[in-house]
Amino acid sequence: NREMSNTEMLKKILVMESERLEYGNIRRNDLSELDKEEFELISEKMKDKYKNLLMYDNIRSLDESLREISKHKPDVIIDDYIQLIQVPGVREGRRFEIEKIMQEYKWVCKTEDCSAILVSQLNREIEKRLDPRPRMSDYAESGVIEQTAESAMFVFYGHNFDSERYSPYKSEVIVSKSRYGKIGTHMIGFNGGRCKFYMNSDMAEKDNIA
Repeated sequence: NREMSNTEMLKKILVMESERLEYGNIRRNDLSELDKEEFELISEKMKDKYKNLLMYDNIRSLDESLREISKHKPDVIIDDYIQLIQVPGVREGRRFEIEKIMQEYKWVCKTEDCSAILVSQLNREIEKRLDPRPRMSDYAESGVIEQTAESAMFVFYGHNFDSERYSPYKSEVIVSKSRYGKIGTHMIGFNGGRCKFYMNSDMAEKDNIA
């Protein structure tokens, strides 16, 4: 977690696991007595369910990241997001830093037999287009990411761009590159208050808290 604290991430996980809590209420500390009971119950359940989850919000450099990966040998790594990684010793510019990050992650995944999901920033130009759906050229330092990644995917939530045109309960997963599969767009459901994605928008809408 390079942008969000572990505390905030745990709040989101807790909401995902709950059937009544909403993220906005937890952030504002606006909880009823029933909500507080639910909070404590889910917190206890999470201790066992997520006992193998390791989260860091204080790792800044690439070397530190690779050291922790080699130490713990995880099955899956999620790094959010790579533009915030410090890369000492690279003087040629940010493009070369991203190239080193991608190459080192690819190597450590091979060495430790694990998978990595690397979250990347997009260029701001996307906000100026008539069709704001992201594409490969929207990656910051796109050439390096496009060439090195095994798969490249985007999550498009149209409601953020045009609340009248797009439903708040619909989202798209756009697979622009897949070395071992198919490219295409998959329509899914999303509910921000519940911090969840769903198989479809109907399921997302029905999961509102009364």
